[in-house]
Amino acid sequence: MSKLTLPGVLLALLFLGNGTASGQSICPLNGTPSPHLVCVLPQVYGPFGLGPGQGAPLIFNKHQSHFQGTFLTSLDPINEAVGIQVSQLPTASPSSGIIFTYDPALKTFSPSIDESLGPILGERSDTIGRHKLYVAFSFQYFDFNSIDGQNLNRLHTVFQHATFLPPFPPGSGIVSCPNTTGLTVKNGYANAMGVAPCFVRDFISSTVSMDLTVHQYTIYATYGITPRLDVSVAIPFLNVQTTVGADTTITSNSVPPVDPVNYPGGVYHAFNPVTVPTCPQLPLTTPCLHATFSNSGTATGIGDVLLRGKYEIYKGERFGVALGVDVRVPSGDAQNFLGSGSTGVKPFGVFSYKGRVSPHAEIGYEVNGNSILAGQFVGATATNTKGSMPDRFVYIVGADVAVTRRLTGAFDIYGQRLFGVPQLYPSTYTDLGKCNDVNCDILTPGTAHPDLLVRQNTDYNITNASLGLKFRVFGHLVITGNVLLKLDDNGLRSKAIPLVGASYTL
Repeated sequence: MSKLTLPGVLLALLFLGNGTASGQSICPLNGTPSPHLVCVLPQVYGPFGLGPGQGAPLIFNKHQSHFQGTFLTSLDPINEAVGIQVSQLPTASPSSGIIFTYDPALKTFSPSIDESLGPILGERSDTIGRHKLYVAFSFQYFDFNSIDGQNLNRLHTVFQHATFLPPFPPGSGIVSCPNTTGLTVKNGYANAMGVAPCFVRDFISSTVSMDLTVHQYTIYATYGITPRLDVSVAIPFLNVQTTVGADTTITSNSVPPVDPVNYPGGVYHAFNPVTVPTCPQLPLTTPCLHATFSNSGTATGIGDVLLRGKYEIYKGERFGVALGVDVRVPSGDAQNFLGSGSTGVKPFGVFSYKGRVSPHAEIGYEVNGNSILAGQFVGATATNTKGSMPDRFVYIVGADVAVTRRLTGAFDIYGQRLFGVPQLYPSTYTDLGKCNDVNCDILTPGTAHPDLLVRQNTDYNITNASLGLKFRVFGHLVITGNVLLKLDDNGLRSKAIPLVGASYTL
């Protein structure tokens, strides 16, 4: 039997995590349903989205819908932001709570239990000790409720009608809107050949609710190579569950020709009761303009494995300095929010002081590769092109306090600065006004509606406070309880993230 080596394990993990994407779009919106969690939001309106197709919810009469482009513009950035941030969840530190130091009198390594049991999310400079082994387990629960300050249960978005310019298809009966108010070149609805039809004034408003929870179970191990060098591995296992609902209304601002055969109910756009179960069985003269949609999914599996090496470059009587590097291996399934889909490398430095009150600080910078989560994978023409995952500057500053010889309290400020990420912000959409008759002689001015827009390639901070306790039950067995509290609104956030864990040092 061949010997299993660390390089061999690393190569295997890299091979598993860097598989190439298939040629077909992950979320095609061409009628093919997808089992991947990244498609739950894009396919909340069905496998056709709001686009054309015989099974699409808007195919009710002979007029095909043209809202797909703005659908992707409005919802795809939300999906991208969720994918980027849920794939990089915080974990507890793999450092041991009990440190072994060399005792010259005994000529052996002895546990140092005179000071605190160390931080929970933060780091201290001490390494575990030569030939010592630390093993641990932790559980974290994430219940995300906001993204960039917006309530995940009330995401307001508007889908505008796509640009529709002459020449119109022969025999279609489509004509230019008699009243050109609002249909200007500035808005992209006119050219030298004429103006768009009145039905471009129609729009769809939707209130999207998204429930997203993650159960993260992590196994840690740290081994001391030398008195000053140790290596660690953290292997997370995740259960991700998401449910999306959309309360959706069509506003018909145009008045089509009186043609009950081709335009039943006197509207161009309406939901098809055959396709949309929430539409009541109304007579054709009463079109369905309001419907609710839902979609859900769950995934379970290994997340991105974290590998660490840490070396203590200075060891004083109380003060210490260490340097290290974290390598995140893309072993998790990015299409199911189980991993980032890219390799991440984070060099870091640690400064700490040993005592009954032990302050510590860690700074690091994580460089990330490309991932499908930041790419183009939604829509019938998507090419699954990967995009760049954001780099991060990470800092953790805090202190742990030895309350008793067995009990330690830990406090940290855990901050991140993300670079080049999409960020959502609230906006309003003012519609083009409602035609009161076929000729649109009387045009009611448009009104404002809540909407969401996205800023691409922005930089922002994510700041949390960590509060916890460590208790040494007996010997080298330590149990941990902690809660991570959000201090600002940027990014995908939970109000509170609980953590429980247990560790043992051999």
